[in-house]
Amino acid sequence: MVRGVGRYLLSLALLLALVLALLARPPQAPEARPEVRLLGVEFTLFPEEKGVEWRFTAQEMVEEKGLFRIRGGLSGARYVEGRLDLRLFAPEVVVEAGDNLRAPYARVEILKGCYRLELSAPGRGEVLIRQKEGFAAPWVRIEAPNLRGEALDFRSDFALQRIEAGSPRFEFPAGGAFGPCAVEGGSS
Repeated sequence: MVRGVGRYLLSLALLLALVLALLARPPQAPEARPEVRLLGVEFTLFPEEKGVEWRFTAQEMVEEKGLFRIRGGLSGARYVEGRLDLRLFAPEVVVEAGDNLRAPYARVEILKGCYRLELSAPGRGEVLIRQKEGFAAPWVRIEAPNLRGEALDFRSDFALQRIEAGSPRFEFPAGGAFGPCAVEGGSS
């Protein structure tokens, strides 16, 4: 009877050792999902706002954890009801949830009003373009035939009708204009 109990205990000890060995083994990392990389892309984004679309061209688009990073020779354009509204140039743009766009810095040309905006600059913080709200940047430089200057903590709608900014330093020309419209296809 002691031998039977001994065999039983030995079997139990081996089973316990096997379970502990399996539990002590470090878990294996899940297989890395290959990222999706597209080269030479033309990409159209249709945000929720009715009649608005963004068109981009770039050297590549990469999907990373549910976000799309568009980069290399990037240019973008926003169309409202089929008409070109603004152009966007940036080293890269990340398309986030809600179709919002994030860039390290950007240059924007708004046709109506002939506005040129430098949104942020290298090392100054990111630019956020919210589809339902407009631009947000830590710094902006604005140039137009009737206005030029810069400000901090810039927020504005796409038409520059509602602007919030800190430490604004703007000039308005005494004779009506600093010069002609420098935005291709723009009008004052």
